[in-house]
Parts: sequence; structure tokens; C-alpha cells
Amino acid sequence: MVRIAVVGTGWQGQGHLSTMQKIAGIEVVGVCELNEETLLKATTKFGVKGFTDYVKMLEESKPEGVIICTPPEVREFLVREAAERGIHCFIEKPPAKNLELAQKVDEILDRTGVINSVGFMYRYSPAVSFIKELIKGKRVAWVRSAMLDGLALRPNWPRWFFNKEISGGPVFDQTIHIFDLSRYLIGEVDEVTGFQGNLVVQKEGDFTVEDSFTLSMKYQNGVLQNHTHTWSYPDVFTQIEMISDQLHVTLDLVKGSVSGKVEGVEVFFEAEDHGLYQLELEAFAKAIEENNPDFVLSTYKDSIQSLSVALNALKVLDEDRIVNS
Repeated sequence: MVRIAVVGTGWQGQGHLSTMQKIAGIEVVGVCELNEETLLKATTKFGVKGFTDYVKMLEESKPEGVIICTPPEVREFLVREAAERGIHCFIEKPPAKNLELAQKVDEILDRTGVINSVGFMYRYSPAVSFIKELIKGKRVAWVRSAMLDGLALRPNWPRWFFNKEISGGPVFDQTIHIFDLSRYLIGEVDEVTGFQGNLVVQKEGDFTVEDSFTLSMKYQNGVLQNHTHTWSYPDVFTQIEMISDQLHVTLDLVKGSVSGKVEGVEVFFEAEDHGLYQLELEAFAKAIEENNPDFVLSTYKDSIQSLSVALNALKVLDEDRIVNS
């Protein structure tokens, strides 16, 4: 049984607490939250001891791992206090607010040698494993990806999501998943350019993010990608399509499926179970239990490259210029 503590009881933190109730090999031994009202709700709902002092939680509950679900600018202290006690760290995405903070966290993780994981859950999808093996040794020339959602159309959605200074908008909240998964499947990004728009929901008042944008990327290996993203689509759609003279396959991340043709042969795969949050937390717990970081598919060091692409994308959307990675 792996002892896990959680810091941050917002939407993501409570999601992980709920998921861990389904994992037999994890015991949640503590939860930390500065807001006492929110903390009380979480401790009552999940039946776990609560703390408003993070260091006190680490000292008293003695976890083997900690799940950090705080805003990206609040990471260095939390990681340092855990890692220097030999406590392994699962850090929600994005890994940091900027590259300077990310490097500081990475240095702590390198120095202490604790197992670390970042919450890029799509890497754990059985459909991703299938397509990664499917394209091995095959040529991919062009990639089309799209992530369509309706957050900007939901009147009751937390307003801080639409404050670009706080959330980073759809690039930081969602598109970073596409950047990370595309890197995992294709390679490293060399150049980014793009355009933003607000034809559905205008920028005004507390709504300061683009409601839609398109990005074009060139990889170091020459692969080209176009990504379309919106928060103004009244449904959910997330796909990555890979194309060349040898293949045309589509990874559907909502359905957990792969379909298309490879060298003229029809292919289809659909996962029976693709509870990705559970899969990533199971992998983190197993890595701790067996003291084997290879179970983790997204390390903090690797996640910095996805963060870099996201930061460059934010620059091109705001400044309408090409940025070299």
C-alpha cells in the first residue's frame, strides 16, 4: 500500500482524491488546503485528515508520495519540502508558470533523485500506446489536430479560466496536452506560428482570452502540424490525425480509439477502459512501490519541453510572430 498525500482541493485535487478511492494500492493519508471551508468539504467527502500547514502534513502523515494540484506558480516550495524528505512528487500540469520556475523545480528533483511525474494523462491512454507502436518505422509527414470545447459558452464556469493572466487561456489549460502528446509521438518542435480570434465570444470585462485559435508547427524532423482549438464549440472533440504516403490514421482522445489505414490496410482499435487519471496515478504508485521510475511516462524534465512549446505558442498568438523553440 502506497501512502499518498494531496495538496490543493480544487477541481483537479478533488478529482484525484475521487480517483484514488478506486485504486486498491493507494492509501490517502492527508490533504492540505489553505481555504478552511474548502478543506472541510474535502475531508468530509473523502474521509481523510486535513491540514492547512503543508509541512505539518508531510511530517505528521508521512506520505511516500505527494500529489501537487496548486496553481503553476506555486510549486517550488512544495516540491522542495517534499523532495528533501524523500517524498516522491506528482505535479499537475502545466509544470510551472515559466521556464525559470520550471528549471528551479527541475534542479530540486535532480538533486534529491525522487520519482517525479507530471499530469499529462493522455500518454497513458491504451489508444496512444497502440498508435505509437503502429507508426513505428513509418513515415508521418503531416499532422492535423483539433481540440474543441465549449468552456466559453458555459455561464457557470469559474471566471478565472477566462482571465489570461491567471489561467493562460486554452493554450495553457488544454492545448499543452496536445503539444505534449504530439512530442511523445512525433518529436521535438522547431518553430511555431499562429493566429487567434474572438468571433463568438468577444474580449471584454473579465473575459481576456482568445475563444479560438490556430497554430502551425514545424518539427525538427520536418513533420508539419496544424492545430485548431476553440472554447466556443457546443460539444467535445479531441483528435490527432497523422498523414503521409504510407498511412492515414486518426487518434480520437475522447473515444480512446484509433482508426484509418496503414499501407492500404484498415486498422481499428478502441480501448475497453481508458480512465486516464486512474492509469497515471496507478503508474505513479507502482513506480514508488517498486522504486522504478520507468513506470512514469511523463517526467518533470521532459514536461519542460512541452511547457516551452506552450509558452512560445502564447507569444505568437499575442504578438503575431514566429518564435523559434
